[in-house]
Amino acid sequence: MAIDRKHPLFLTVIFGLVLAGVVSQDLIVTHAPKYVHFQEQTEKLQTSDVPKVISHTLGVPAEEVSWTGLKHGSLFKRPKANVLISVTGYEGIKENPLKLKSIAKYPVTNDVPSLDIGELMNNLQNTFFDKNPLLLDAGVDNSFFDVHTDFDVFRKIPDTMRRMADRLTDPDSLLQTLTTGTLNSSSPSHLKLMGELQMIQDVFNTLSDKPEILSSKSPDLLSFNIAGLRDVVGKHGAQSSEAADASNLVTDFIHKITDDFRHLYKDNVIVEVLVLTPQAQGYVRKVRSLKATAEVTGDIPDVNLSKDYDEDYSSVFNIILWFMIVMAIVLFAVCYGMWNMDPGRDSIIYRMTTTRLKKD
Repeated sequence: MAIDRKHPLFLTVIFGLVLAGVVSQDLIVTHAPKYVHFQEQTEKLQTSDVPKVISHTLGVPAEEVSWTGLKHGSLFKRPKANVLISVTGYEGIKENPLKLKSIAKYPVTNDVPSLDIGELMNNLQNTFFDKNPLLLDAGVDNSFFDVHTDFDVFRKIPDTMRRMADRLTDPDSLLQTLTTGTLNSSSPSHLKLMGELQMIQDVFNTLSDKPEILSSKSPDLLSFNIAGLRDVVGKHGAQSSEAADASNLVTDFIHKITDDFRHLYKDNVIVEVLVLTPQAQGYVRKVRSLKATAEVTGDIPDVNLSKDYDEDYSSVFNIILWFMIVMAIVLFAVCYGMWNMDPGRDSIIYRMTTTRLKKD
């Protein structure tokens, strides 16, 4: 049967196939505990719902989502951590796809210009404020490698391109264990990609060296961004050998870091890879400072909230309370003893005075 190529329906189908071939946006779950169940889902997950899904995986209350790819797991277990790796994709990424081993994979659609996990981190911080949860957001801001967290142990991670270039020459750097192919750290775009991967590895190394950070009972949230892949493709093209080597490098690294976090958290962790192709003016992830104060606009409603107390309030209160009780008892005992004192027998003043009067 002959096909009429001028038919508009045929053109529409061809255009859809071409568009699907060059744009790939997915949420890929590379690891999850056995009690967290993911099921097949053909409906696309919206970018704005990704933080809500992560919140549900950690057992933290959040807004309900219509997406049903995640089943409700055990009420008595929840993952100790969630690791989200956001990869900035590019048009034509299916020519050199990220061949990731996964337990679940879902299509994603962009309904917001950027992925913002700030509200999720604030929710975790407010829910577990007394347990000091580990919240970390890392990525590249212009030419600086930024690791936003309240823990000072991550300050040793290189924060400039020059320092990161020196770090990549160390014998324990990532380049000594992974194959880079045609990629070279002397190229700025290649250095950015390698530096992002090295930064994630250094965060893991710091956690391994400081296991006390993971001892809290609150869930941990680690968010990383890999934007260098798009820069390599932008410089060399989607069909270049550099693009293929960059995709292979990111794939191998994600497999490695997934295994690393599995062993670190003893399989009690969820690792997700979010691949997005944002618009020209958008970003995959909005970097924020965990210590930044949100800007409040308009009048603040009176919600009758209690005052914030210092963490030492209870101990100071008990010290003052029992000190006052003990002092009151001592004062009562002294007053009672003085009231029932016999001047002729108990007081040395009266005894000396009486003797002197007799002598006179």
